[in-house]
Amino acid sequence: MKKRAKRVLERHCRYSAAQEDIDYLLVRSSARRTMSIGIDEKGNVKVSVPYYCQEASIKTFLKEKEGWIVKGVETARKNQKHVDQKRFRHGNRFLYLGRMYPLEVLEGDVKRARVDFDQNKWVVTIPPGLNEKQTEETVKLKMLKWYRAQAEETLGGRIFHYSRIIGEEPAKIAIRTQKRMWGCCDYNTRVIHLNWQIIMSPLCVVDYVVVHELCHLIIPNHSRRFWSKVRKFMPDFDIHRKWLKNNHLEMALPL
Repeated sequence: MKKRAKRVLERHCRYSAAQEDIDYLLVRSSARRTMSIGIDEKGNVKVSVPYYCQEASIKTFLKEKEGWIVKGVETARKNQKHVDQKRFRHGNRFLYLGRMYPLEVLEGDVKRARVDFDQNKWVVTIPPGLNEKQTEETVKLKMLKWYRAQAEETLGGRIFHYSRIIGEEPAKIAIRTQKRMWGCCDYNTRVIHLNWQIIMSPLCVVDYVVVHELCHLIIPNHSRRFWSKVRKFMPDFDIHRKWLKNNHLEMALPL
């Protein structure tokens, strides 16, 4: 017997809350059995419901979650505004290995932009004749490429170091952009994915993320046994988790 095709219906809606109107994307799906609400990093709200869910049930659900939604949207928009203000412009400061460094943008006799870092600041030299928008985009691309290159070099070395200590080696390491995670591990394929933006944190925090993912090669969940394993190799990991929680917004860049 053939499986019935999943039916999905999307519609933009508005809910009148006590504090403000909430625009949301309503997604009806025949594959769903329960209702859920998600808020992305820009404050966009998505409400997922079973395909034949009644409008009255949806409104009741939104009413129950109203306070949580309003607070979540407000926080997401505030955070996004902070990220948007971190432009790659001359004089702005950015994190690298836990420290803030200034960015200096200079026009020079070069055909292609280049990045130099001297332990005190970044100097991005750009070709002459670029307007403000072109300059910012050029600097942004160069800085992001620089960050990623540093991440690939550093993370590869830390993985090698802790693999020998823990006794587990991944089949592959992938450095990529991840919106909501610093790292993840596929227990079955033994592939570890790491977010290059972790290179903005102190090296001890980088090491925590590496140890965390390597321990997932042994234990795929976040049980007490898993955290005991992490603590075995990094007794003060709680401090590093707290640093990430307190500083994740400073590590967010306008990609």
